[in-house]
Amino acid sequence: MTKRVGIIGGGAAGLFTACQFKRLGAGSDVEVTVLERKNIPGIKLTLTGHGRCNITNRKDPSELKKGYHEAGNFIYPALKGFSPEDTIRFAETGLGLKLKEEDNNRMFPVCDSATKVRDTILSYIEDSAGIITGTKVTEVSRTDCFEVATESGTYHFDYCVLSCGGSSFAKTGSTGDSYRLAESLGHTVNPVKGALAPVNADNGSAALCKSLSGVSVRAGVSVSVNGKKISSLEGDLLFAEHGLTGPAVMEISRDIPLEIKGNEYIELDLVPSMSDEEFDRELQQLINDHPDTKITTLLARYVPASVAGVIAAKEGCADMYAQGFTKENRRKVCRGMKHLAIGIGQAPEIDKAYVTRGGVSLREVDRKSMESKIVPGLYIIGEALDIDGISGGYNLQACMSEAYMAAGSILER
Repeated sequence: MTKRVGIIGGGAAGLFTACQFKRLGAGSDVEVTVLERKNIPGIKLTLTGHGRCNITNRKDPSELKKGYHEAGNFIYPALKGFSPEDTIRFAETGLGLKLKEEDNNRMFPVCDSATKVRDTILSYIEDSAGIITGTKVTEVSRTDCFEVATESGTYHFDYCVLSCGGSSFAKTGSTGDSYRLAESLGHTVNPVKGALAPVNADNGSAALCKSLSGVSVRAGVSVSVNGKKISSLEGDLLFAEHGLTGPAVMEISRDIPLEIKGNEYIELDLVPSMSDEEFDRELQQLINDHPDTKITTLLARYVPASVAGVIAAKEGCADMYAQGFTKENRRKVCRGMKHLAIGIGQAPEIDKAYVTRGGVSLREVDRKSMESKIVPGLYIIGEALDIDGISGGYNLQACMSEAYMAAGSILER
């Protein structure tokens, strides 16, 4: 008998699932239908990689899994089942999209167009899947089959793939429908918030960030609450008009509490290669060796001159020379360079976040198939799950790997 498969959501995860059904299901009697609430599928996919589509990251799955935070072990079987190398082969031989490798193993299409990737996927599946757009799913129930109610009618499927995204970038169609539908079917949804998002500074730090807007540095970045660090990493960041952004800040944004009480801040270590003591000793040596040099000039050995100037001004020594620079002055400068606190004005805005942290509890999903442990025949993938990866191709690879597991499991039944 024909297997009727409904894919709820025509974003990256849903389109990749349709690709996997075509790729794996040659000769199988499967009828695939994609239900998409927007008039055009794959809108968010066209925004990935700043419009260039960072389709995967060419790391080995054992290394790649580290980029999924607490979900690394859960997603590892999927990454091994359909690895970045498999994604590359499929993109180049199946879709006809030549890829190129850039820094940190990131893979992009040579055409540098996420829209081209989306359109190529739609062309690939046009003869194997029906795509119904402008169709919001209002309810899903399970009896002898899945009854999927929409604003334009009811559909019946033997299997359902829930892939309608998270809550970030709502204008693309990711409005939290996955969570509403999953909860209605008995699933637990962990609290959601923005991840891979810029961070707005509070009133006390906004002027500093604005004065350095557009300046990039490499730093140690920590999130602190009540003076206690809750997470730390090192990487590149960018001062912005309203706060901080860039890879390191966006990666750590997932750890900022949902409720901001005024005692949360991001601490920047602008000289992460040295301890406080090592930096102090080296700065003291520079002061001794260059007594006629402005302190801002000495600090500019470590950070851009504009940052050195702001730090020196903040610590009250912008016009001072090395000669006569006191131990107390040095202590203040070291504090500014190694422990620059940027107050957090608000939790990352989910509508400006690239991905959503939170979602359907992974305890309720079989990691070897992506099938629900609560509702037989229901598969949950993509941002609907409580999985968020770092930037650099991790999140699209997760979609492709999870789609492979779900499609393979359905075809084997």
